[in-house]
Amino acid sequence: MGNSQAPSTPDEDGPSSSNSAGGIGGIQNRSSRRASNKAYCASLSKLFEKLELTADGGNTHPGELSRNTFEDVFHGPLHKFGSLMYSMMVNGHSNKERITREQLLNLGKKLLRNLMKKNNMNIILDCLLMEINCLINKMLQEPQTFDRKSNRVRRDALEMVEISYALTLSASKIPYCKDERDDKIFESVVTSMFGVESEIGFDAFESWLKWNCPHFFCGVHNWVFSILTGSQLPSELEVAPVPQLEGFAEGRYLVTMGMLWILSATIPTCFTKSPTGETPSNNPLLNSYHLLMKLARLSRCQSWTLLYSSSQHGMSLNRFMHHVISYSAPTMTVLSFEGRNLYCVAADCGWRESSSLFGGENCMLIQISPVYRVIQAGEKMLMWNEFSRDLPKGIQIGKGNQNKVLFLPQEFDEIHHYGVPCALHKIEVWGCGGATVREAQVKQKQWEAKDTQRQQSRKLRLDLDSNWEENADKKLLEWGGIKTNHSQR
Repeated sequence: MGNSQAPSTPDEDGPSSSNSAGGIGGIQNRSSRRASNKAYCASLSKLFEKLELTADGGNTHPGELSRNTFEDVFHGPLHKFGSLMYSMMVNGHSNKERITREQLLNLGKKLLRNLMKKNNMNIILDCLLMEINCLINKMLQEPQTFDRKSNRVRRDALEMVEISYALTLSASKIPYCKDERDDKIFESVVTSMFGVESEIGFDAFESWLKWNCPHFFCGVHNWVFSILTGSQLPSELEVAPVPQLEGFAEGRYLVTMGMLWILSATIPTCFTKSPTGETPSNNPLLNSYHLLMKLARLSRCQSWTLLYSSSQHGMSLNRFMHHVISYSAPTMTVLSFEGRNLYCVAADCGWRESSSLFGGENCMLIQISPVYRVIQAGEKMLMWNEFSRDLPKGIQIGKGNQNKVLFLPQEFDEIHHYGVPCALHKIEVWGCGGATVREAQVKQKQWEAKDTQRQQSRKLRLDLDSNWEENADKKLLEWGGIKTNHSQR
């Protein structure tokens, strides 16, 4: 019945592996696995040799690495992750202060095997459930649960969030940056994990990830793969400022780099620019790399364009309309209001005036602060009413006709949060469709401006060219009792 079993791992090339696949397909699969295994071993060996070159005087055993030698190559926010990787390598070994080449190769192949063993790469927990479980348990130093009452545990959970953020930046080749606003957002993520319960098990944590942050560990996986297969030390991963993302790093916008990362771990793929097609390579490492990079999200947010900012363009419905209308692609609208509230409206279609609900299946309403969580998801949750007298005029956000989560009156002077009026602070709208969609919007607005000018010029010409005696305005004035002829005055 074909290959109904799970694919074999790169180092499983024995008879049992060959029997699971038949004919030419089985031979090709075994050949591919051998090629991958060979490439993995070569890159991991090269990484070990580089680590040996960084050894200090305390590393006195040839062919082995001391704990300090290994952990010292992980700087700053990556140091904790380096300590975890070292602990995984010495697990089950009597000597905890040194690792051998074999231990590094075994761990590296295990991690790579887990990364690539699933075909469905969209749900990251299915790829690395065992690795994530081990990572979380080691970070929290608890076998199965988080303990909300323990400050140490909450601190370690926060550290897990910060490490994932740091590794994502590194894997995306973006310089590390974090400010106090990011710290508050990361704290809101931890608060969301624990909720109102005194403790939460791993199954509950997995459910939280799937609903709120299904791509939370994508950056971790990309970074691990880059290090293990690229034969690079963490310090050798090149970083360079990304012009399109510099504003987030410099704090120029309501959206910060940390907020951008956590949102990219939540939203569907339609909000990030599609990766360019790659041609298959004979190098299995490159093919695996391209597969993993399809999950990369933060770097692809550089295609986002700021459409409207209340700080720059003014807080009014007219200015909002001017800047967002005619943009026919997904948008991210971020609202800041009273009570430290931050919300994001992820609309998978452009904003438009309508007296009925609109929005596709990829729409999301996300609360960013004080608790990070997906409030609602799905179609028909947006309404922008300007003309209907039967409905409140303004922008409504939320499913159903009653109990909207957010309502923005047309005056733009406040926002209603579950029906409670709150002071509105800032609004930003980001277009996620790339340069082509933005150019199309600009051209449409230019055409509309020219058409308006053309209509005004046409009306002026009609007024000047018409016979005053036959002009409709003259008739209206006379009907009102006003003498229009000079001789009659």
